Amino acid sequence: MTTPRLKSTAVLIGYDPEGNSVYNEILDLSDYYDGEHVWDRSVTVKRLRLQKVRGFLFDSVGMLDQEFESIFDLSSGISKNGSRRFADGTVQTL
Repeated sequence: MTTPRLKSTAVLIGYDPEGNSVYNEILDLSDYYDGEHVWDRSVTVKRLRLQKVRGFLFDSVGMLDQEFESIFDLSSGISKNGSRRFADGTVQTL
């Protein structure tokens, strides 16, 4: 039996300061790149207490293309740092 793969998909999980999941979404990559996200508005970040978002982006054949983590300042609701790891092992600090 083969294991199904997530193809052209973004898996997003957001956590509050206590480590509880307060946001999760699975969507098509085109929607991820073209759409608006809960972390795009500081008021939403503050309301959810969204301190960290982890994302996993899968390519058209189901391989993990990128993994990222964004950390938000809860007093302002804006991103304060983060990182991306690409399939080739390259890491970019934001």
